[in-house]
Amino acid sequence: MDPARLARVLRPRAEAAPLPAELYLDPAVLEWELEHFFEASWVAVGREEDAQAPGGLFTAQAGRESVLLVRGPDGTLRGFFNVCQHRGTRLVTDSSRRDGGPIICPYHSWTYHTDGRLRSAQHMAGAAGFDRGAFGLTPVPIGIFDGWVFVNVSGTAMPLGSYLVDFPDRIARFGCGGLRRGGTREYEVAANWKVLSENYQECYHCPTIHPELSRLTPYTSGGHDDDSHGPWLGGPMDLAEGCTTMSASGASDRPPLPGIAPADRRRVFYYSVLPSLWVSLHPDYVMAHTIWPIEPARTRVTCEWLFHPDAMAQDSFDATDAVGFWDLVNRQDWEACRRVQEGIGSRGFRGGRFSDLEGTIHALDALLARSYLEGRLVRADEVRIEGPTP
Repeated sequence: MDPARLARVLRPRAEAAPLPAELYLDPAVLEWELEHFFEASWVAVGREEDAQAPGGLFTAQAGRESVLLVRGPDGTLRGFFNVCQHRGTRLVTDSSRRDGGPIICPYHSWTYHTDGRLRSAQHMAGAAGFDRGAFGLTPVPIGIFDGWVFVNVSGTAMPLGSYLVDFPDRIARFGCGGLRRGGTREYEVAANWKVLSENYQECYHCPTIHPELSRLTPYTSGGHDDDSHGPWLGGPMDLAEGCTTMSASGASDRPPLPGIAPADRRRVFYYSVLPSLWVSLHPDYVMAHTIWPIEPARTRVTCEWLFHPDAMAQDSFDATDAVGFWDLVNRQDWEACRRVQEGIGSRGFRGGRFSDLEGTIHALDALLARSYLEGRLVRADEVRIEGPTP
């Protein structure tokens, strides 16, 4: 990561260059990002509803670590490294479990309580001084924000509230913590995670690959980002005249989310909470993407649609208008991102410039460039854009 090339990203948008292509291609760069971004920061791994009842659990990947999130008998959600203390076996290989009961290692049947304590370990009488209390699961710090579960596997990050800074206040009126999942789609995309993040934060491409989306929202209506003091970026786009939400028809029978302002009924907000969560706030539902880097050119994406419980309780509730619409848009995006990944490594690619509609991509790339230079994921207000040379 050549500092001189990163410095070019930190110029004013009209003069700046995007991130160097090798940052999307080099396995060593991804390893560095996994350690310094995905493991040293807070990353979203699921929703509280994924483990609602005591004994319920789910697993997730945070950087290079597998983590286990389990609801204890006291109702507390706890995080642990997903590894048995006996021989290092991966404890739970299923994505989730709802039936309760202890956690049993599939190798030698060491058994753990859901609060992480070692419950039993057979044939250990000959191990001098063996103390079950010393061999519980290793905890992982977790935090809850608006129903999203975050983990910090390095244990070195500041508290989650301090990390997010002003983002919770920015979206509080949408009441995301009280919403429930009404649809999920999983994708594996043949592109680097940063290609996906950049694509999410611009609509310059919308007239070309999203005719359905462009009918619902003017593609030039974005670009007015909210002022951020945390590791997040984004802002609103307008709904087209006659549209009340982003759906196949541009309308919905669902009422607006309680608590939103009248102006919110005419807008959709798109935010990236780095490194792994995208939050899209609609008048009647919230869509969230979580991204999981696998290889430099391979990323797993989970997309979820959250609705108000009162709307979901109606006999007429049907999420397919929103889920189907965005599943189409997602797949259009993933194909575009795949093409970027295919071409960005060509010796014929010399690197482009930012268009007038790519101010948020410039802000994202500048934040990442500053983060590479600092060796940590920085806040948006820590990014210094250097002026023209005298």
